[in-house]
Amino acid sequence: MKLSKKLLLGSITGILTLGAGFPVSQWLKSTPVAATTTSNTNTLKLVHGAYVYNKKGQRLTKYRGSRYNTHLRKGTNIKYAGTIQPIEKDSKQYYLLNDDNYNQSWLPYKKIKGKYYYNIGHGGYINAANVNEINGQPLYVASATVTIHDKNKYDNFPKKGLYVGSGSDRILIKTGQKITVDRTSTIPTGNSTSVAYRIAGTTDTFVITKFVKNKPRQKLAIYTIDTYVGLKQNSNAYSISSILKPKITNKNVILAKNENLPVIRKIYVWVPKDNKAELFYRLNYYSPEESINYENAIQNQLFYVKAADAIYLSGPQLTPANTPEEAQADAKIATASDKQDLQKLIDQEKTITASSNYKNEDYVNTYKAQYDEALKQAKAVNSSTSVSITEVKEAVWYLTTQQEALLNATKTGNGNVKETMAIN
Repeated sequence: MKLSKKLLLGSITGILTLGAGFPVSQWLKSTPVAATTTSNTNTLKLVHGAYVYNKKGQRLTKYRGSRYNTHLRKGTNIKYAGTIQPIEKDSKQYYLLNDDNYNQSWLPYKKIKGKYYYNIGHGGYINAANVNEINGQPLYVASATVTIHDKNKYDNFPKKGLYVGSGSDRILIKTGQKITVDRTSTIPTGNSTSVAYRIAGTTDTFVITKFVKNKPRQKLAIYTIDTYVGLKQNSNAYSISSILKPKITNKNVILAKNENLPVIRKIYVWVPKDNKAELFYRLNYYSPEESINYENAIQNQLFYVKAADAIYLSGPQLTPANTPEEAQADAKIATASDKQDLQKLIDQEKTITASSNYKNEDYVNTYKAQYDEALKQAKAVNSSTSVSITEVKEAVWYLTTQQEALLNATKTGNGNVKETMAIN
């Protein structure tokens, strides 16, 4: 029987192709110059017209010998001075994402009077706020200031303002108010989802973009509660058994290239045919949205995809739960001794099902359902005489996390269920 899905804040649908909003209400009145170059090498691309300044933040009256070069047109590609350098994650206001979509780099900027400027050589600087690409790659901003407005065609703010968020993060926002946002996501709104910005300084308080007047010029990092990866190619979904014993397994579900997958764990599994351990992601059983193939994989207990076939997209960065050496050692058949920890967890069933949280109707389709499914899988593993130690350890991990999630679940002050599960 299919379990009810839990709608998690921060689904990734639609957000991966979200573009920056470009304000067009104001245009610089001086005569702009045409693009100086069309190459992406060592270039900045302007998303807005930009004046040229000196190192003190003063507008130049001449640049490169002409007053006409002191203002650059929107869309201009202009050479910069300096080199791209790696940085500690989330340490700079403006940054680039590396090929792994997680680590970051930056083009060093100069902060002058509270604003950030890129050096374009010949004594000239331009405001980084007017740049949206470096070397053809999108520029990200750590945070941006936007203005709330109530001129949406269908929904208006209450006169006294609109509350967003919950608990200690509950905030009253009003039309005309300026707020700082630092992430983008999609959030559930009724029977659908809407693109939203997270308000800086909160964990999960969002304002829907239709209530934002001046959208950020640069990209904001994607926020999701779960970790998501994207497939670089069509990829098989696996069980541990199908990895260790591919010849005796006839289940086969292929997940499509570019599919975005919620994942919950990263582990090494021994691959006998290659005589080495490989990294795999474990799919998250509870997903805000599921493709048919994803659903088929889950229902057939094919929880794993090769990490080499995927690239990180968003959410907490996962680290391997074991080592290659442990994966090789755990590929052998589990003995009764290897199953002791799993048996102890299963023996706690009566205590768990007698708990107030298990009997709480608010948790029937979430925590209770998750625990029941984890217990069912654990019993199947425990009763099998052919499972590997890896499968036993995975069953222990999964049942432990779902049991703890159920017992630790609480409610917020407004009566909503508070997500306390930390399975990443």
